[in-house]
Amino acid sequence: MPLTPYSDRPGIEDVGQRMTIRMHDPDGGYRDILGTLESPTTVRKRDGSVVSFDPDRIALWRKIAPRVDRAGKGSPLSLRIDEIERAASATWPATEQVALGDWVLRATGKFTMRANSALALGDPHIEMNEAINQVVEFYKERNLTPTIHIALPTYVELDALLERKGWVEKIIVHVMVEDISTVETPHTNLGVWEFSNVPSEEWIRFQKDDGTREIMVRYPAIYAGLRVDGEIVAAGRTANYEKWTVLTRLLVRSDYRGKGLGKELVIRLMEEASNAGATKALLQVDSKNAAAIGLYKKLGFTLHHAYKYRLLQPSASKGEC
Repeated sequence: MPLTPYSDRPGIEDVGQRMTIRMHDPDGGYRDILGTLESPTTVRKRDGSVVSFDPDRIALWRKIAPRVDRAGKGSPLSLRIDEIERAASATWPATEQVALGDWVLRATGKFTMRANSALALGDPHIEMNEAINQVVEFYKERNLTPTIHIALPTYVELDALLERKGWVEKIIVHVMVEDISTVETPHTNLGVWEFSNVPSEEWIRFQKDDGTREIMVRYPAIYAGLRVDGEIVAAGRTANYEKWTVLTRLLVRSDYRGKGLGKELVIRLMEEASNAGATKALLQVDSKNAAAIGLYKKLGFTLHHAYKYRLLQPSASKGEC
């Protein structure tokens, strides 16, 4: 973008603003300074160094609009995938997490594949076949099925290698994202919504999965529940990681589905997360769950990427996306 001259010079009111300043060079020609204005005569560059300038030598200058941090936009896809996957993993922390280079070997017990799988992001820092062998050894030592979490399309080569080695595809999950907006919350006028920082016994019973409690309480989160006639009929969880909020455990009782409660649950959770500083939301859904995917699309969520679990041998154990 060409520089546009201002009628004045950067002033005290512009301190903290990123800008480009084109200076008249004493020997002729021009030189550009790019950075954040620290004072009317100094700019701090990205490397931390401070450059002084003479305002009388300014030829042109312009402010640089701040980069809009939007869900699923900006940096290269591979970096966005890694960021999102690490946010999801951080908010669902396994009991044991062991680094293998950039990979993370996660183990908790029998509950959920997410907390009992190797998150294969980045470089394991050893030869790939040896890395796979170490994953197998890690899970067999804990009497768990060796499982690797593979983000797509970034790690298609790893996926193909595991398939050749006989690792079985268990499930493909869609990761969907959305910017948290100020959409008005729909009101179904059914019951009373309750919010808490811990899952109550009743909330856990409604989810019918007591084994996830130890995972959930390790990370700060918001728990929502809709109570009708004294009973919880809809519930969900969301947890913030940097600017992301990660929505999980979204459930509406079967006899209350089709009443708009799923939509209201998601929006209410995002509102609570926004109040705590989140600007972007993500959720994970089984690629075969067309009804849920359709609902999330109506709410503005879009598909960002997918991931799959590959197991060294078939398992009939219960899994969590």
